Amino acid sequence: RQLLSIPDPQGSTCLHSPLSSGRLPMTRTHNLLVLTVATKESEGFRRFKRSAQFFNYKIQALGLGEDWDGDKETSAGGGLKVRLLKKALEKHADKENLVILFTDRWVPGGFLGGALSGKIEEYSRMRPSQDIRDKGLATLAVMEPCPCCSLSPSFLQERINITLDHRCRIFQNLVGALDEVVLKFEMGHVRARNLAYDTLPVLIHGNGPTKLQLNYLGNYIPRFWTFETGCTVCDEGLRSLKGIGDEALPVVLVSVFIEQPTPFLSLFFQRLLRLHYPRKQLRLFIHNHVSGRHLLGLLCEHGGEYKSVKLVGPEVRVANADARNMGADLCRQDRGCTYYFSVDADVALTEPKTLRLLIEQNKNVIAPLMTRHGRLWSNFWGAMSADGYYARSEDYVDIVQRRRVGVWNVPYISNIYLIKGSALRAELQQTDLFHHSKLDADMAFCANIRQQDVFMFLTNRHTFGHLLSLDSYQTTHLHNDLWEVFSNPEDWKEKYIHENYTRALAGKLVEMVRPCPDVYWFPIFTETACDELVEEMEHYGQWSLGDNKDNRIQGGYENVPTIDIHMNQISFEREWHKFLVEYIAPMTEKLYPGYYTRAQFDLAFVVRYKPDEQPSLMPHHDASTFTVNIALNRVGVDYEGGGCRFLRYNCSIRAPRKGWTLMHPGRLTHYHEGLPTTKGTRYIAVSFVDP
Repeated sequence: RQLLSIPDPQGSTCLHSPLSSGRLPMTRTHNLLVLTVATKESEGFRRFKRSAQFFNYKIQALGLGEDWDGDKETSAGGGLKVRLLKKALEKHADKENLVILFTDRWVPGGFLGGALSGKIEEYSRMRPSQDIRDKGLATLAVMEPCPCCSLSPSFLQERINITLDHRCRIFQNLVGALDEVVLKFEMGHVRARNLAYDTLPVLIHGNGPTKLQLNYLGNYIPRFWTFETGCTVCDEGLRSLKGIGDEALPVVLVSVFIEQPTPFLSLFFQRLLRLHYPRKQLRLFIHNHVSGRHLLGLLCEHGGEYKSVKLVGPEVRVANADARNMGADLCRQDRGCTYYFSVDADVALTEPKTLRLLIEQNKNVIAPLMTRHGRLWSNFWGAMSADGYYARSEDYVDIVQRRRVGVWNVPYISNIYLIKGSALRAELQQTDLFHHSKLDADMAFCANIRQQDVFMFLTNRHTFGHLLSLDSYQTTHLHNDLWEVFSNPEDWKEKYIHENYTRALAGKLVEMVRPCPDVYWFPIFTETACDELVEEMEHYGQWSLGDNKDNRIQGGYENVPTIDIHMNQISFEREWHKFLVEYIAPMTEKLYPGYYTRAQFDLAFVVRYKPDEQPSLMPHHDASTFTVNIALNRVGVDYEGGGCRFLRYNCSIRAPRKGWTLMHPGRLTHYHEGLPTTKGTRYIAVSFVDP
């Protein structure tokens, strides 16, 4: 119905031109006129025209802009559809050998479909008011018998052979045949193949519940995407933003939704600020259903940089769907709002050009691909089950893993998407987009969009970012993100691992402490990691007394006691071990060639030094193969004095940099002491690795 696909009939002698991908049997392009009935220039109609124009077929749409509601004599669309066809046929009655292909289009509220093909002189012998009825158009092919099509007449009506194309040689109706129609890729071509009859239909007709399958086929046919060419239409109709000054760029309403406790909110807002788009062209709407701690700093520091800011906090108690309706309506009511950009807080938007890239695709509704780290979970569905829930399409995994790259028509998107303001004021003008039956807000949104015959697109042409995992997010700590190293490792790394760690791993920022042999230091933690770990320990507050009796360790006796808190006291030992494995072990293997660590530890703890509490530490060996000692605050700012002295080599580190780790052998050779802290408070994180 919505897609004209003309596959190659595999070397048939009836082909008009070997350069085309196929023609109707016995038809030359200039002898074919495609007639269709349509009520409006929908996205489906434009796709229909584009697929026909791909083969240079002439299209004539009947009924565009006409009132269909007032003419319902017999069936959907009443007799108007038939009269439109009859009137069009009369105009062409004198054109000898003209072949008419008639395919139905969308009609409000009833039967969808129909396709007829035949010579104009045969059409003219028919009495449309009696012989052509809306409900009978779906599967009839009217044409003279020909050896190419091998269609036998099933009955004779006024000396015209009316033949049912039951083998789908020309017309493929998807209703009742979803399992029989597949894509056939071959040598840079893609076709729809009927498995039941092993035929390659010319016109694909999808109505009712089969529209979604038609949309899926339309991502590929005719030659819109193949393995050899990739996407051939992704650059069509783009809206270029190059050379446009900041003040002339479209105004975008950015809606942020924080609907549940979400990790890395501070990173989320940092990424939002990094968008390559002038903030004076952005309006900001935030619905925050949880704590507003991260928002206060953002709004105080950057709120004035935006065109406008509206915050709806948890005290207002607006439900999720209602908040989303509120955001969409803000853009709908503002004629100056060109785009509506909805972003959930569990989106990690790592590509700063995302907003520009989406605008340039020039779609009514489009979402960037987002997936969860190491999983096939994403923000779109490639197909839907009969009851309206998730089903996996044949191409889902390839799209998620970017083995197929393009712009895809899909039935469901969530988490992040861009909508044209003009669409919100026209096709999507209903003010309740996010309620539909008993569906959740995202499913309701997509159901309402599909109901309005608006296409939803997903682009995976770039790596835009990823989705956070919220499944095991703990909210019982002061800084809950510290515990996310397993669930959200990429975000954990961005927030807590020093930006120069990768350079250090490549050997560019590792410094040997001379003249101390086998003593190195290198960047490992961000300032945020240092601050949050210290604050977490002080929040816990149960520091040891610094004496030899210590029930936390095996045997209950500590030879060289410190005032400290162990990682297992705050239930952080699993996460700390993961940190050692991922970030310390690779450095160890580079700095000490031939040694391979399992990063096992008996003791990992944060030590606190104060002049009036415990200023220093007596000379000792560590119970480890090697020791990691991370400076958690800054000398000269937070404290004075401190450092580490290796007695055997008479060398000291007196100004350890915040976030840098000192790594040295623990036993036998590296006898060392902690130098006195003379002012303030010094914090270090220590691990005795491979005891």
